[in-house]
Amino acid sequence: MKNRFAIVTLGVSWALFASSATTPAQDEGSAIKSWLSGYDAAFVAKDLDKLATFYHPEVTIYEGGGINRGWADYRDHHIGPELGHFTSFKFSDYTVAVRLEGPIALATETYRYTIVLKDKPESIERQGVATNVTAIGDRRR
Repeated sequence: MKNRFAIVTLGVSWALFASSATTPAQDEGSAIKSWLSGYDAAFVAKDLDKLATFYHPEVTIYEGGGINRGWADYRDHHIGPELGHFTSFKFSDYTVAVRLEGPIALATETYRYTIVLKDKPESIERQGVATNVTAIGDRRR
């Protein structure tokens, strides 16, 4: 049980993959923030089909002391079971900073989250952080 919640508490994920398209740099920061907002909405909705559109099939996720290789591995052995334990998940106090470095975008997020688990009626509140690395133009993790 401790490991399951370490994943959510740490909330750190790194994903590197190749880009297939580019857009002007001045628009990228806003586009990435919008993309992250869509991801958060899919996560809160526990919509694995929608979440799949945010991940490259060959993504590598380093999170909560573990490594998942590929979307299917992450979905089946990490995020899917994790979301199945939640009755609700809400973000608050969200901030994001996007830094563009040549063809790479680095997005760092801080937030608070509140979860309610199926087996515990009281809510759990925690601070979370996430770091996402992507090639400019490719908004999949």
